Amino acid sequence: MKGKLYRTAVPLPNGKRKWISSTTKEGLDKKKKELLLQISAGTDVLSDTTFEEYAELWFRVYKEPYLRPKSIEMLRTTFNTHIAPYLGSIPLKKVTPMQIQMILGNMADLSKSLNDKVVQILRGIFNAAVDNNLISKSPVPVRLRSGGVATKEKAALTVEQSKQLLNAVFGTRAYLFCLIALQTGMRRGEICGLMWEDIDFDAQVIHVTHNAVFTNAQTVVSNDLKTSAARRDIPIPPTLLAVLTGAQKDNASPFVLHMNNGKPLSQTSFSNLWDMVRRRTVDDAADLGKPARNSKMIRSLDFHVTPHQLRHTYITRLFESGLDIKEIQYLAGHSTVDMTLRVYTHYQHESRKKETAQKVCAALG
Repeated sequence: MKGKLYRTAVPLPNGKRKWISSTTKEGLDKKKKELLLQISAGTDVLSDTTFEEYAELWFRVYKEPYLRPKSIEMLRTTFNTHIAPYLGSIPLKKVTPMQIQMILGNMADLSKSLNDKVVQILRGIFNAAVDNNLISKSPVPVRLRSGGVATKEKAALTVEQSKQLLNAVFGTRAYLFCLIALQTGMRRGEICGLMWEDIDFDAQVIHVTHNAVFTNAQTVVSNDLKTSAARRDIPIPPTLLAVLTGAQKDNASPFVLHMNNGKPLSQTSFSNLWDMVRRRTVDDAADLGKPARNSKMIRSLDFHVTPHQLRHTYITRLFESGLDIKEIQYLAGHSTVDMTLRVYTHYQHESRKKETAQKVCAALG
């Protein structure tokens, strides 16, 4: 008796397709990868293969099978915006170190993290080309001079600012999001993917098991969290518990935050939600207490805030409480303690600045 046979078709450069088969899925995947690499390395193809054509193959073989759709989308956006316009039409074999350096020179005023991501993509593509004997040496210099502007970590909100924020958005859809973020430190995707089934009201705990990913077409909610450490149990403070209890009574949707049709928030609906925060902030203190343009919203916040800053604020409050670093790492869902320590270092720096200012004022009277 014959076993199951797995088959798939691989597109060829001439527009035709070649069928391959194997008795196992793993074997089929291996054959497909080998065939794609053979296509890329073929004499007729290689002579005219542009950098962009090979990069597409690299995405399909080395990235798409192993990364989440959102991660692939972000990588492709970075590639299409900062790499393809400069190297796309150049034959793979003719890309030079100077052209690589010019890309980074044009990005000098952008963030360092973005510069590092571009270098990572370039190294990945050209290293794969070397491994498959398409080029003899990568044009990405070993001592590549990358720059970029270090992204400044936004300071945590003070206790008073947190209260001001919650008072400003009370009675709006933004209130519940802000309260959850400030009192649990959950990531934006974790809050948007939060379901009532994740909340144990008796134990007063939120089980972080879902994550929402915004795509152009829809919001995908799954149990595919950012890292394994993101799966955690977070205690629910009394204030949040009372608000969630009240919100559940009149909520027919399985999601804590949702659109009018009961579906999870879309990218647009979340942006509209956060507008309720943005439009209440001012750059000029003279505008405090005045209504926002074309709105009855009163601008009552003299500081700007981001969703991630609310998570940063939660972690800072944990440090202030004297909690152990490993406990904070767990509650924050950090995969390594180094990530938690980065927040701690920033917290210490801000605390020292305040202490220094107080000492100077006291000394100078």
